[in-house]
Amino acid sequence: MTKILVINPNSSQKMTNDIEASLLGQENVEVIRISAAPEVLESFADYTYAGASVLQKLSGMDLQQYSGILLACFGDPCLYALKEKVNISVIGIAEAALSRALLMGYRFSVAAASKKAVPMMESMIRLYGLQARNAGTVSLEMEIRDFLNQKDFLYNRLCLAAKLARKKGADILILGCAGMTMIDIKKLSADADIEIIDPVLNGVSTLRAMIVDGNRISKCGLYHE
Repeated sequence: MTKILVINPNSSQKMTNDIEASLLGQENVEVIRISAAPEVLESFADYTYAGASVLQKLSGMDLQQYSGILLACFGDPCLYALKEKVNISVIGIAEAALSRALLMGYRFSVAAASKKAVPMMESMIRLYGLQARNAGTVSLEMEIRDFLNQKDFLYNRLCLAAKLARKKGADILILGCAGMTMIDIKKLSADADIEIIDPVLNGVSTLRAMIVDGNRISKCGLYHE
């Protein structure tokens, strides 16, 4: 049996509920939040606190019941440490979404929440070695807290961001926050005439495929403990 643990590495109950709702109907998926972490993650300091809290949480859990773990924050906080420490497949929603974008089009953009998030996303894309396919991150100029309870407002901002991404030369737009899940990506894609990736849905499907195919995180190189 393939059972996936989805970790929301912040303490927001609202975001956790949205992630659970977006995955409703998918079998053998468990979603947890990290109560000791910040409520939202919008800085490298937040990533550090959250990552440490995730590691501490997992150290006290029996992971044998799970086939894989999805880290559901688009900053992929502390992801390399998780790959190093955990003996089942672990992927982040950002690395999975960026990888999928390469299969769907030539150039991608990420829709980030705030202006602060733009250089953070650009830094991560460079870390993953994908700058040549990056059309540039676009900002909604919103704090995460601002859109968690305003999905219609978020949708309108995403429409504008998608059109800006197209002007930048992107043919794929990746939603750059797990809190953006529950957006109707088929409608958004049609309205903005660009393919959209929901990183939560994509992350689960990517991880499930890896598990079914028997793909494991390599431990002989970077992630060797």
